[in-house]
Amino acid sequence: MDEHNNHKPPRGVTLREPKDIRRVVQRITSKAFQEDRELELAGRIAQLMGCWMKAWELEEVTELKKRVERLEKEQKEHKS
Repeated sequence: MDEHNNHKPPRGVTLREPKDIRRVVQRITSKAFQEDRELELAGRIAQLMGCWMKAWELEEVTELKKRVERLEKEQKEHKS
């Protein structure tokens, strides 16, 4: 009877924003270095670093877009 109560709740990661991706990549990469496996996993780490960079770029582009929109709005208001 107790066999059905022994299962662990699912462990997952929620990826909603680029910062979530960066956090997961950092965690995985950090663990590889802590375990002295960075050379063994160099190809995978390089691929994860690429994902980290893309997520960072996406965050930066999103922030720049917001700033440009804000400046354009201010510029329109000053012309009126």
